[in-house]
Amino acid sequence: MSKLHLVFGGRVKDPRALDFDLNTIDLVGIYGNYADAEEAWRGRAQHTVDDAEMKYVIVHLHRLLEPDSEGISRPKTPA
Repeated sequence: MSKLHLVFGGRVKDPRALDFDLNTIDLVGIYGNYADAEEAWRGRAQHTVDDAEMKYVIVHLHRLLEPDSEGISRPKTPA
Protein backbone atom coordinates (compact mmCIF):
# COMPACT_ATOMS: atom_id res chain seq x y z
CA MET A 1 0.00 0.00 0.00
CA SER A 2 1.19 3.51 -0.75
CA LYS A 3 2.00 5.74 2.17
CA LEU A 4 -0.76 8.25 1.52
CA HIS A 5 -0.46 11.81 2.81
CA LEU A 6 -3.13 14.53 2.79
CA VAL A 7 -2.12 18.19 2.55
CA PHE A 8 -4.66 20.79 3.57
CA GLY A 9 -4.85 24.15 5.24
CA GLY A 10 -7.09 26.96 6.27
CA ARG A 11 -7.65 29.77 8.71
CA VAL A 12 -7.09 28.91 12.39
CA LYS A 13 -8.35 30.75 15.47
CA ASP A 14 -5.01 30.38 17.25
CA PRO A 15 -1.76 29.99 15.23
CA ARG A 16 -0.42 27.65 17.93
CA ALA A 17 -3.34 25.24 17.56
CA LEU A 18 -5.15 23.23 14.88
CA ASP A 19 -8.69 24.55 15.33
CA PHE A 20 -9.53 25.22 11.67
CA ASP A 21 -12.42 27.34 10.42
CA LEU A 22 -14.12 24.71 8.25
CA ASN A 23 -15.41 27.37 5.85
CA THR A 24 -11.83 28.20 4.84
CA ILE A 25 -10.43 24.68 4.30
CA ASP A 26 -8.14 24.43 1.26
CA LEU A 27 -7.64 20.79 0.20
CA VAL A 28 -4.30 20.79 -1.59
CA GLY A 29 -4.18 17.08 -2.43
CA ILE A 30 -3.36 13.50 -1.55
CA TYR A 31 0.14 12.26 -2.26
CA GLY A 32 1.72 8.81 -2.43
CA ASN A 33 4.84 9.72 -0.47
CA TYR A 34 5.98 12.21 2.13
CA ALA A 35 8.45 14.01 -0.15
CA ASP A 36 5.72 15.00 -2.63
CA ALA A 37 3.38 15.98 0.19
CA GLU A 38 6.07 18.12 1.79
CA GLU A 39 6.78 19.87 -1.52
CA ALA A 40 3.06 20.68 -1.95
CA TRP A 41 2.77 21.78 1.70
CA ARG A 42 5.84 24.01 1.43
CA GLY A 43 4.54 25.67 -1.74
CA ARG A 44 1.16 26.50 -0.23
CA ALA A 45 2.50 27.50 3.17
CA GLN A 46 5.01 29.90 1.63
CA HIS A 47 2.19 31.73 -0.18
CA THR A 48 0.56 32.51 3.18
CA VAL A 49 3.68 33.13 5.26
CA ASP A 50 2.60 36.69 6.10
CA ASP A 51 -0.81 35.59 7.40
CA ALA A 52 -0.37 34.13 10.90
CA GLU A 53 -3.94 32.78 10.91
CA MET A 54 -3.38 30.57 7.85
CA LYS A 55 -1.87 27.16 8.47
CA TYR A 56 -1.14 24.15 6.25
CA VAL A 57 -0.50 20.63 7.52
CA ILE A 58 0.43 17.16 6.31
CA VAL A 59 -1.73 14.29 7.59
CA HIS A 60 -0.27 10.77 7.45
CA LEU A 61 -3.34 8.98 6.06
CA HIS A 62 -1.49 5.68 5.90
CA ARG A 63 -1.17 5.74 9.70
CA LEU A 64 -4.92 6.23 10.07
CA LEU A 65 -5.80 3.55 7.51
CA GLU A 66 -3.42 0.90 8.87
CA PRO A 67 -2.38 1.95 12.38
CA ASP A 68 -0.99 -1.46 13.36
CA SER A 69 1.45 -1.58 10.44
CA GLU A 70 3.82 1.07 11.85
CA GLY A 71 3.87 0.20 15.51
CA ILE A 72 0.85 2.33 16.32
CA SER A 73 -1.44 0.09 18.33
CA ARG A 74 -5.15 0.46 18.88
CA PRO A 75 -6.50 0.57 22.41
CA LYS A 76 -7.33 -2.85 23.79
CA THR A 77 -11.00 -3.44 24.44
CA PRO A 78 -11.90 -5.35 27.60
CA ALA A 79 -13.10 -8.90 27.02
